[in-house]
Amino acid sequence: MLFKEGYEVHYAWNGQEGFEKILSLQPDLALLDLMLPRMNGIDILNKMRTHPAIKDIPVVVITAYGDPAEMLKYAIEKLGAQFYLRKPMNPEELVRCVKQALALFPRQRSAPFMSEPSELRKGCVRADSKVLGVWINDRLVATLSNIEFALLRSLLKSPGPVSKAELFRDLGYEPSQDNAFRQTVHRLREALGPAESHRIRCTPDGFELLG
Repeated sequence: MLFKEGYEVHYAWNGQEGFEKILSLQPDLALLDLMLPRMNGIDILNKMRTHPAIKDIPVVVITAYGDPAEMLKYAIEKLGAQFYLRKPMNPEELVRCVKQALALFPRQRSAPFMSEPSELRKGCVRADSKVLGVWINDRLVATLSNIEFALLRSLLKSPGPVSKAELFRDLGYEPSQDNAFRQTVHRLREALGPAESHRIRCTPDGFELLG
């Protein structure tokens, strides 16, 4: 239903994978079940609300749990979920809820870049934070997600290699989230395409962008 409405949708098979995808993809909205293996929905919500990189992502909780006094609903909202839907639900109700959440709680994605020029360049690689686009030899090769652009931006700003510790700090990752970080690097290489992915080069303690 959401694909048909024109949204880009990603999914996960368990809570741990879900949290790592939220961290690496930086979505505009998270649809969160409560009964999940490996990490339950409440733990994910708690982690999201205490993580600086993803604490502003609106969350819609979807669950089969229910109680007459709706104590669960109030508890979830207190944790920071914007909406709460019970299964089974009408698909149109879900779409309405998604549209409302996105309209009421838009993410302020450009805030970290406001004090800097929108365009960055290193050799033949150029990127523009206004449109999240990257050009190589003046040819548009990709439009990136926010987290992918943040990684590219860190690499573009450095004349040489950037350590993983610096990249973790720039992207808001904790030291334990190496998996999510590697997924972001992989997706950035994929976005650049097979002919240009070699420009993201591994170094002994981090990565370097070859301009």
